[in-house]
Amino acid sequence: MSLLLLLACEPEPVVVDSTAPTASVYVELDAPRLLRRMSLDLRGILPRVEELDAVEQDPSLLATYRDAYLEDPHLEDALVERLAERWHTRVDVFSGEWYDFGLTERDEFLFEKSVGEEPLRLIARTIVEDRPYGEIVTSDKVVANEMLGSIWPIDRPEGSGWVESTWTDGRPAAGILASNGLWWRYDTDAFNQNRARAAAIFRLLICEDFLARPVSLDAAVGSDPETAIRSEPACQACHSAIEPVAAGLFGFWVESQHSAAELSSYHAEREQWGVDALDVELAWFGQPYYGLDDLGGLIAQDARFDRCAVESWSESLWRRPVSESDFDRLSELQAAYDGDGGRVKALLRAITDDEVYRAGGLSRPTPAEEQTTRMVAIHQLASASAELSGFAWLDEGIDHLAEDGRGFRILGGGVNGTSVTGPQRDPGLTWVLVTQRLAQGTASDLVRRELLNGDRLLFTHATLETTPEDEAFDAELAHLRWALTARRADADVVAADRALWVAVESADGAEAAWRSVLEAILRDPEYVSL
Repeated sequence: MSLLLLLACEPEPVVVDSTAPTASVYVELDAPRLLRRMSLDLRGILPRVEELDAVEQDPSLLATYRDAYLEDPHLEDALVERLAERWHTRVDVFSGEWYDFGLTERDEFLFEKSVGEEPLRLIARTIVEDRPYGEIVTSDKVVANEMLGSIWPIDRPEGSGWVESTWTDGRPAAGILASNGLWWRYDTDAFNQNRARAAAIFRLLICEDFLARPVSLDAAVGSDPETAIRSEPACQACHSAIEPVAAGLFGFWVESQHSAAELSSYHAEREQWGVDALDVELAWFGQPYYGLDDLGGLIAQDARFDRCAVESWSESLWRRPVSESDFDRLSELQAAYDGDGGRVKALLRAITDDEVYRAGGLSRPTPAEEQTTRMVAIHQLASASAELSGFAWLDEGIDHLAEDGRGFRILGGGVNGTSVTGPQRDPGLTWVLVTQRLAQGTASDLVRRELLNGDRLLFTHATLETTPEDEAFDAELAHLRWALTARRADADVVAADRALWVAVESADGAEAAWRSVLEAILRDPEYVSL
């Protein structure tokens, strides 16, 4: 696939009268492609052909299907993937390692995936169950799978997968603020003393990135760092807010990085250490608090928490940072969020109804310079492939598209949470190679399942005996394009697919020919873009 093709697949702008007072800069994507975008964004899988047919005939059904996707069992997994891009907890190395818990090397990937997803699952479950978003910092629950239930102090009910459970070590009811997974990812040391953890709270929950602030260190040159933190105005600008929050996190202070009990448990007896070590009183921007559960309540009541939720979910679905030009739009989205008691499902509905999300082209440049044609994220390609064909890129228990030690998550445009903290926006060479291999594996499994084993879910017309002379042949080619890309294939596209099939079939037979056609579609710009 030509890289230039994907870069050039932005639709031609529709000519509109830009001088008209109500003319929008955004040209809405056609209904089938918009449904495909919603399905991949909210479920990580493609819509059914029947759904594409329905919205093609009646675009007003988009809202009906979108609402159904928000109740779909795939929603939680899709939300976890989106959260991982911002929360950066799904990393390959934690302060606790698999061998600290007596696990085998084959358990390493599942261990790391489970730890990294633990805080994200609580957030996603809160959204899926349509509870107020503030519960992510006030809940007394943890969402745990079998792996975490076996190694952490958790009372986990019977059941497979991710189950709502309870901590048994007396930690405060503070939701993700009482999460092992979050603080294993954002760990600390004797010098930092939880300050980086406090900075993570500010960035993730109120969108105040203290680490991105420009700081002049001239005033502190030659000073003792601890003295400068308390006395120099350049340092105090941040540390006056950071220290009183960092001091409240010492229940997660670890004396030994290689003790499973130390790493896993909350240490209530150490809560006072922070007040003594940092010589401050506990406070959230000047408002006193009296424990981690109290801190969670203050965060949930902070207006910046709600605004941050609106901004971060908008950025995630728009696939670009918010800007000053988005102020009015974000205020409208927040009105929808606030109007439903701070529930994210209402926000997701509002975002997917907004013209920025629904854009398929631009009538003129915008201040944000957004791409209305977006790459399908590597995790979306992986989940769509798994749903289509059952294909998963696994080796010795490792999902190669969800890990980087031996996998290809970064190469495929994903986020590793440490050195790569944002998803790839434009195609690159390694992305082409990864998506090529993924397409080959998916096509191979599809042909095996549908044409060799007869378990037909995608194919509707052709068999291995069908030839280009049969009416069913072109009908199948057109159907495959429609089902996979939500675009109606014209005669030229069908002719090109037929020519590819004929060329491969003459050399390697019908099975290889159908694999090649499927691989070509799965690498087509229309498939790998939204």
